[in-house]
Amino acid sequence: MLIVLAFRQVFFSKQPGLLEKLQRYLLLLKQAYPLVLPGEPIKKLSLMLTFDHASVDFYSHIFPFLQKHHIPAVVGIAWRYVAKDSASSLPLSHRLSPSETLAFQDEVFAAHQPFCTKQELQILADSPYIQLASSGFAIRNLQHSPPYLATEIFLSKYSIEQALGKTPLGFFYPFGKYDDACAEVVKKHYPFSFVLGNTLNRKTKYHGIYRIDMTHAAYTLPNIHRPQYIKNWLMDKCRQTYLRWSPNKERIAFQESSR
Repeated sequence: MLIVLAFRQVFFSKQPGLLEKLQRYLLLLKQAYPLVLPGEPIKKLSLMLTFDHASVDFYSHIFPFLQKHHIPAVVGIAWRYVAKDSASSLPLSHRLSPSETLAFQDEVFAAHQPFCTKQELQILADSPYIQLASSGFAIRNLQHSPPYLATEIFLSKYSIEQALGKTPLGFFYPFGKYDDACAEVVKKHYPFSFVLGNTLNRKTKYHGIYRIDMTHAAYTLPNIHRPQYIKNWLMDKCRQTYLRWSPNKERIAFQESSR
């Protein structure tokens, strides 16, 4: 059985006490579970940590902590938001100043560069405790075969490979939204893919791996018998059965989430 936690925040150090709370939580997880990366053997009950955004806050406050305590994690990169090389000369406080919701807006992103530069990403990529993933090229909805499907899935992977010399093994579906068409493309380019399911993975799987969306209030040890996890798992099994009997129906996105 595999538990995958999704930390989808851009910023971790801005709220008083939040960073320390998260760090204590990460240490607690390390003590309680075997921590794994995609492709590693899964024991009876293992746990995987995923961070959706390679932000400068993650790089400066979370990554050093993971390194120090030998905690492995998967980190997503959306190549459109990679900061300019010159961003490293900006004060860290300036790069951390946007709000969570405005960090992706063009004018705010251009002025503050809140995500990692190529050089910062290279340091992440070279760490034995970090495995790279793609969060899509520009984190756009992949449902209904949009014209940018190849850009989000293939170009994002290609850009990471060419710039960092490392192949992203995982793909985080933007907003947790997907359908059969985009899932087939993802399977051709990535050995692993992740969705937001807010439940556990009771069997070994390589695609559509469920992630539990973490909020600040959820920094407690996952309970494998939590009724909501079981309910979500049963709901998904029912939907999969429905889809098998209705192959022409569009796939229903499970536990969709939006920023």
